[in-house]
Amino acid sequence: MSPHLRPLRLGAPVLAVALLLAGCAGAAQSSRESGGSSADRKDTVIIGTGAVPQSLEPAIASEVQTDFTVSSMYDKLVTYDADGKIVGRLATSWKTGDGGRSLTLTLRDGVTFHSGNPFTAADVVYTLERDKKLGLGVASFISDLKSVKADDDTHVTITLTGPNASFVGALSKVYVVDSKLVKEHASDDQGQKWLATHDAGSGPYALTSYTANQRTETDRYKGYWQFESSRPEHVVYRYIQESSTLRDELTSGGVDVATGLSGTDLDAAEKISDVQADDLPSLIELFVMFNMEGTLTSDPRVREAIQLAYDYQGHVSSILSGRGSVATGLAAPSVACRYDAGASTQDVAKAKQLVEEAGASGKSLTLAYQTTIPEHAKAATLLQSDLKEIGLNLKLKPVTYPEYSQMIQSKATTPDLGLLWDFPYYPAIGPMLYRVYDSAFVNQTNYSRYSNAEVDSLLAKGLSATDEKSACNDFVAAQKQIVDDRVAMPISNPENTILLRDGLGITYDPTSQLFDVGTLVRK
Repeated sequence: MSPHLRPLRLGAPVLAVALLLAGCAGAAQSSRESGGSSADRKDTVIIGTGAVPQSLEPAIASEVQTDFTVSSMYDKLVTYDADGKIVGRLATSWKTGDGGRSLTLTLRDGVTFHSGNPFTAADVVYTLERDKKLGLGVASFISDLKSVKADDDTHVTITLTGPNASFVGALSKVYVVDSKLVKEHASDDQGQKWLATHDAGSGPYALTSYTANQRTETDRYKGYWQFESSRPEHVVYRYIQESSTLRDELTSGGVDVATGLSGTDLDAAEKISDVQADDLPSLIELFVMFNMEGTLTSDPRVREAIQLAYDYQGHVSSILSGRGSVATGLAAPSVACRYDAGASTQDVAKAKQLVEEAGASGKSLTLAYQTTIPEHAKAATLLQSDLKEIGLNLKLKPVTYPEYSQMIQSKATTPDLGLLWDFPYYPAIGPMLYRVYDSAFVNQTNYSRYSNAEVDSLLAKGLSATDEKSACNDFVAAQKQIVDDRVAMPISNPENTILLRDGLGITYDPTSQLFDVGTLVRK
């Protein structure tokens, strides 16, 4: 992702269309009952989650909700292991050339898609060109792509617009599609309408049924190149956004795995006799993003006052029930090359003073937030209460993530504050910093409309560096400046606790924000 490129649009309007299409496809009937005890459905594992996909389109798998459901249906060229090392998947090896401007991949032979079509270099070419042409979520990861060609069925050469040491890692977020199958359904939309409700993957599970906003059903793919008989034969996703309902379903046996339980519901679920808790490392961090061009938030005194007003310890102890920590930087502690700015603390007296100095007492701000995520909803209410104490009125505006993405496309509609989770989509901080803080992404993924030429320059140097140490130094320097400019208000690093029925196990995958369903096995 070299900054000399013109960034690709992330297509929030297209996401909204995909959501509509998915809703229209929601009439499919379920083939498996959700209730009953686990013994009644030995071969089926039911996952309860609040991560409702907007669509099954793999090109928008940059969204946690979509990625969680589709990740087991597709495979990718490379991934990261638990130690943060890049390892091969559909690519068995790779090498760089031309000073970091080209990448040659050797592909795994003998892989087949769920359709029965063989996996070849043509599918890699089609996938990368399709993702770039669509300009949706994952396109931002491969914005340095200049061209891609198939040398033969098992070799691909990628040419970049400039040196980019992190490009191989970016391929860990690109799901390879069955080009022959997608072309059969492509019409004039690159197959988006069809892929919103179907799968064209080669992953360990194949889609059998999809009811938008309710459930997805998959069957273990017998032809998977890394077939494991210990994987459940059937996996069902039930979309349950209410934490207490999800807790009750886990208690009654309606679901076998649960993600997204919060507070007392999580405490209660851990006491279920045949359920175990698995605490996985997480890259997720909760932020408030300041509109740097806002009427009030353009004033650094107001931004500092808001940061000082918030009860961070109360957030961790009450909202997270102690399952997490106060954030200390722009990325989670496990991310390499992060700058540790220290944990923020509350100072109401100083916050009041800054508001008065800025002449902002009694004035109003608007916060956009997602009500469907418990931590977000509770944090919004807490922030509203805390700001009232320092003389600021906070208006809460519920939004979906696609709606928020649309709002930040224009200065006129960007809210004063945006409350959201953000994180590196894979274990590399440079691409995340570029996506969120480089001025080239204003009106796209630069939530704060932030522009700083020094930061842009540091990110450009770091992303084009071929030496890891010098790149790291540039990224740390950029983070220091961003922190000094008070662009974002880091709040918390929540733990990622997965509840599983006894006899089930999962493996940590650092490219998955919840967990990789493809690693789910019976022990």
